[in-house]
Amino acid sequence: MADALKNAIAQSLECPVCLNTFTDPKILSCSHTYCKTCLENLLECHGNDQMLRCPVCRAETQVPNQDVSKIPANLALKSLIDDVKNQYQFCTNCESEDKPQAVFYCQDCGMYFCITCHNKHSQWKNFIGHEVFAMSEILSGKASVRSYRKCRKHPKEDEECFCSDCRRFACFRCVVMEHTKEGHEVIEAAVYESNHMKSIEDLKFKTDKKRSCFQKYVDFIDEQKERVSNVQKQCTDDINKAYEESVRQLTEKKEILIVEVKGRTEAVKKELDEMKKSAQEHITHLITVDDLITTRTKIPVDRDALAAHDTLCQDLQEALKQEDPDYNQPSQSSKKGKSVSFKRNIGMDELALGKIVNAVAKDIASPTKGGMNAMIDTLFGRIAVDDRYVILD
Repeated sequence: MADALKNAIAQSLECPVCLNTFTDPKILSCSHTYCKTCLENLLECHGNDQMLRCPVCRAETQVPNQDVSKIPANLALKSLIDDVKNQYQFCTNCESEDKPQAVFYCQDCGMYFCITCHNKHSQWKNFIGHEVFAMSEILSGKASVRSYRKCRKHPKEDEECFCSDCRRFACFRCVVMEHTKEGHEVIEAAVYESNHMKSIEDLKFKTDKKRSCFQKYVDFIDEQKERVSNVQKQCTDDINKAYEESVRQLTEKKEILIVEVKGRTEAVKKELDEMKKSAQEHITHLITVDDLITTRTKIPVDRDALAAHDTLCQDLQEALKQEDPDYNQPSQSSKKGKSVSFKRNIGMDELALGKIVNAVAKDIASPTKGGMNAMIDTLFGRIAVDDRYVILD
């Protein structure tokens, strides 16, 4: 009874996912328990969703912020594991009641050995090459023990059979008593484990193949994205080039127009300046002669002065005979200047840099069948595929 309890406790300390002793056990809402690391791996397999599905009962447990550490810890199980690790493991090979403490474990035999039994075990020819671990390595977690199942009903019997219908291991006595009915397919546990490992390997192979398939798909997407990025860069460069060229042309056009309008208006301004100069000279002449005549009236007039005064008066009379200014002449000249204007090319689209268009492919037969094969001619906008090519408008 004690052995059965011990065996049951040992099996209850194994994680259903990694089949090793629980490390940092976490309990789900369905009451099933798993290692924290195993739950993190399961969550990652589900696309880092915030809902975790139990591998045993398929019930869902919410994982806040995808943080497995926030799932409650199975404190009772954790305490039990610590207690079991702190207990002495006795030698399972010694037949005396006062069994010594085990210091080694044979993975192949599934037995714990004291110093004496270990020395004998290492000398037996048939046991050379067995995988043996020190208990210190097992307790520290550096070595993982492969457990051997003992029947819970018959603690002295190994579970060497597996019932495919019941989906559980059983010893020979349990098979005879419980698994002989119709529909129960019983096979050797080793055969089941071998088939199970083959199934796992097959799944792993298919998984690697599927992963490789999707990785190629991701690489293809990256390739297409890179091509789109290249198109974006090329279009941006072309737009900047067109913009800079348009700015250069507009700057040249601006300078030409400014020079042209300056030339036309300066000619008119020169004509008006000449008219103004002539009128100002006449005004100056009138003022000068008038001042001289006025000055002569303030002093005694002798014979010579009288002759000069008469001459000045004649000059003034001649100046007064000149016709009044003709306003029509400067008006006509100014009309030529005022007629100069700038008409903006509204609607002429001179500032347009171009527009973004989708290439229209025209399928045209190649002049020489088989003459082209997946060749691209970007200079002329043609793409050759097999014995045909397309023109991108």
